[in-house]
Amino acid sequence: MSLYSSSPRSLSPLLLLARSASSTSSPSPDFSRLPGARTPKVAGDKGPRSLRVPSPDAARSALNHCVDLVKKHDKASYLATILMPPKSQPHIFAILAANVEIALTRDKVSSVSTTAMYRLKFWRDTFSAIYKGEGLVPQQPVATALVAFARCSSFDLLDLLAAARQRTIGDRPFNTIQQVYSYGRDSTGSLLRLQAHALRHATGADGDAATTATDAAIDRLAEAHATLTLVRSAGPFTLRRVVLLPEEILVGEGLTPDNVVSGKNQDKLQTAVKRLVELGASRLHDSRAIRSSVPRTDRPALWATAAQCEHVIKTAAAAKYDIRSQLLQRPRPLLAWRLLGWRMTGGY
Repeated sequence: MSLYSSSPRSLSPLLLLARSASSTSSPSPDFSRLPGARTPKVAGDKGPRSLRVPSPDAARSALNHCVDLVKKHDKASYLATILMPPKSQPHIFAILAANVEIALTRDKVSSVSTTAMYRLKFWRDTFSAIYKGEGLVPQQPVATALVAFARCSSFDLLDLLAAARQRTIGDRPFNTIQQVYSYGRDSTGSLLRLQAHALRHATGADGDAATTATDAAIDRLAEAHATLTLVRSAGPFTLRRVVLLPEEILVGEGLTPDNVVSGKNQDKLQTAVKRLVELGASRLHDSRAIRSSVPRTDRPALWATAAQCEHVIKTAAAAKYDIRSQLLQRPRPLLAWRLLGWRMTGGY
C-alpha cells in the first residue's frame, strides 16, 4: 500500500510519523481538540467520585509533561502512541508516563539505598489515592494526568506494575527463566494490558472485555521482552558488577556471575546469551502466531514492545551474542516506518 494512496484524512498522522523518522526533533501530537481535559464519563464504580478534577489548563499542562517524558525516555512507545486513535492518546500517554517514572526510580537509584523503595511506595500510594480513594492525590504532573485522563484504568494493573519493579530492587539475579517470564508478565504485561484497555475504552467498547487471545498474546510478548531486555542490559550492568542473567542458563554453560563480570569464558557466555535470545524469539513467535485472533483494535498496544524485541534479536545476532557490543545499545533505525507498516497492515 503506497503512502501516496492514503486518503487526506489518514495522511496527516502518516506525514507526522514520517517527519519524526527523518528528524531528530519529533513533533508533539496536537491535543488541542481532544475532549480528554474534561471530566471523563465513567461509571460510578470506576473510581472515587470525591477526586478533585483538574482544570482544563492544569490537565493540558500535565499531559504535555507526560508526552515530553515519554518522548525522552521511551521513544518507541512515543512513536507508537502518536499513531494510535487520537481519543486514546491522552489516556495512554498518562499510563506510559507513570511507567517511565517507576522505571526511572528503579534504574537510577542505587540498589543499596532505601530511596527507591520509598519512591516506588510513593507511586503505589498515589495509585491507591486515585483509584481507591485512599489518601490524597499528590500535586505531581503525572498524577494529575492520571486523574484527568486515565480514571478508568485498572488499579490492580498499575499496582502490579510498580510491585514488579519493587521486587527487583537489590539487583539479585533471576534463578530460572520462568522467573524472568513471570516478571515480564507482571511488568510489561501489565503495561500492555493498560494500553489495550485504553484503546478499547476510546472506541466506546468495554475496556475490561479483553479477549483470551489478547491476554495470551500479551503474556507471550511480555515474556519475550523481559528475556531480551536482560540481554540488552547485561553489558551496561556488568560495569556496575551486577548480573541479572538467570542462574539456570549460566549454570547450564558452566558459568558463574563472576565469569560474566570478568569476561572470562567468553565462548560459553555467548552460548548462554544466544540461548536467551532464542527463548525470547520463540516467545515473540508464539505471540504473533495468534495475531489473527487478537482484535485489530487491541494490536496497537503491542507495537512498541514487538519492535523492541525484534531489534534486540537482530542486533544480538549481528554482535555475535557479545553483551558488551555497542550494537546492542544503538536505537533501531527506521523504527517509525516499521510502526507505520503495522498500522497499515494490522500487524505487530
